[in-house]
Amino acid sequence: MARRYYSSTAVATTLSASVNNSATSITVTALSGYPNQFPFTAIIDPDTASEEVVEVSAAAGLTLTVTRGVDGTSGVSHNAGAVFRHGVSARDFDEANAFVNGGGVVNSLVTAKGDLVAASASGTPAALAAGTNEHRLVADSAETTGLKYVADTTNYVVAAKGDLLVGTAADTVAAVTVGTNGHRLVADSGETAGVKWAADPTVLAVAVSDEITALTTGTAKITFRMPFAMTVTAVRASLTEASSSGDPTFDINEDGTTILSTKLSIDSTEKTSTTAATAAVISDSALADDAEITIDIDTAGTGAKGAKVYIIGTRA
Repeated sequence: MARRYYSSTAVATTLSASVNNSATSITVTALSGYPNQFPFTAIIDPDTASEEVVEVSAAAGLTLTVTRGVDGTSGVSHNAGAVFRHGVSARDFDEANAFVNGGGVVNSLVTAKGDLVAASASGTPAALAAGTNEHRLVADSAETTGLKYVADTTNYVVAAKGDLLVGTAADTVAAVTVGTNGHRLVADSGETAGVKWAADPTVLAVAVSDEITALTTGTAKITFRMPFAMTVTAVRASLTEASSSGDPTFDINEDGTTILSTKLSIDSTEKTSTTAATAAVISDSALADDAEITIDIDTAGTGAKGAKVYIIGTRA
C-alpha cells in the first residue's frame, strides 16, 4: 500500500470541461482546501450511476493528473460541471482493517515470533526474520530490506576491568585482556589482535672510565646500587677510543658475584661490543632492587679510553 494524503477542508468543485472514459488529465474550477501533496483520492459524479473514484498524482494549476477508475470503479465519461469531490474510498478502510486484524500484506509476511516488516523498495514491504539471541539490528544497504542482525560484540567481549576492544579483521572485534601493572601496549603483527602488553624496556648506562685516560685493569671500577629490580636481557660496552692491541674485557657483578659466564669484550681496533667475535653470555639475569653492582676491567688493551657499560632489560 502507498501513502495517500487527505484534507478535512477540501471544498467540492466541478469539472470545467467534459472528459472521456480514459483521459488522464482533468481540469476543475477550483481546488480550495485540497491536499498539496500527492497522491490523494477524488470522486467524480458522487452518488450517481456515473460515480468514479480517481487518484490524483500531480497538479499544474487547476489541471490534475489522475489515474482513472481506481478501487473497483470504472472510467466513464463525465460532462462539464460534473461534481468533483475529495474523499475516501473502500480501500482506505480495507487497508486499515487488514493491518489491525493482522491480515492482508502484513499477515502474509510475518510468519513467526519476532518477524519484522521493512520496506524493500518504495511502497514495497518485506519480512525480516528475527535474529539470533543477543544479536542487534543494523543498517546494511546490501540487504534486501536494508537491515540485518549481527552479533553484538561490543557488549559481550569484555569480561574484566581493563579489557580493551581491538579489531582482529574487517568488522571483527575481540578483547585484549588487561596487562601486568606497569606494562605498555605495543604493536605485534604476530598476535591475533595485532597488539600485546609488554614490559617497558630499560637501559642502565654507566661510565667505567674517564674520556682521556687509557683504561687500566682493576675491580670495582664503578659501583652503584640498583634503583629497581630488573630482568637483564642483554649487555653492551663501548669505547670513545679503540684499543690498538688486546681486547678490553669487562665483568658485571651483583653483590660481589658475576652475572656473566662469558665476559663482555670489545675486539681490538673496535669501539663496540656488538661486533665482538665472542659475545657475552648472561648467567644471572635477575638483578634485585637495591643490589650493589660493580663493574671490573679484566683486560685493558692498549690505549683504549672512554669505556661505558650498558645493562639492558625490563623492570621486574
